[in-house]
Amino acid sequence: MSSKIPIEELLRWRVAKAETDAPPAPRAARLLEMARPWWEIWPERFQSFVERLGGIQVAYGHAMAEPGQSRTGHPVPTLIVCPVEELETSVRVLYINVRDGRLRLRFQLDAGAAQDHESFEVTFVSDKPERPLLSAAAILSLESEYCIDTELCEELAHGWEQLKVTDRMPFRLILRSDKDVG
Repeated sequence: MSSKIPIEELLRWRVAKAETDAPPAPRAARLLEMARPWWEIWPERFQSFVERLGGIQVAYGHAMAEPGQSRTGHPVPTLIVCPVEELETSVRVLYINVRDGRLRLRFQLDAGAAQDHESFEVTFVSDKPERPLLSAAAILSLESEYCIDTELCEELAHGWEQLKVTDRMPFRLILRSDKDVG
């Protein structure tokens, strides 16, 4: 005995079941709070990170490069923030392209940095004045490079369109581990 139930009826039943099983939606105030960037939630912590970024000295000369290391770009001062440690280091920008309001960036952590993370939340901090510019996700590729593809505000897009990997970058980076919750 076979009972045929129309697919539309099965789909309606599944939607009704999902609606009853789903948790209640967060209130509007909670949604707004969740959308705030971390530097607004923890301004003191952000300020301490910015101060540490300002103290990171990186060698800009190619004489400091390790043999076999790519010499394509200036090192960018970087602070890696993980739940168990904070590491002052730098990254090398391997590729940067700004087109149609989108930033596409590939970078590689300097040797010895925390390279076992599959992703980071990257906060771009301007040099002068020191302020947050944007935050984006960086995903580890198979080539041990981190990739970012994100939208930029019009002001940043216009200012960064002409950047090349050989230019000194107008930002410093804070890399927060995806496991770092606070």
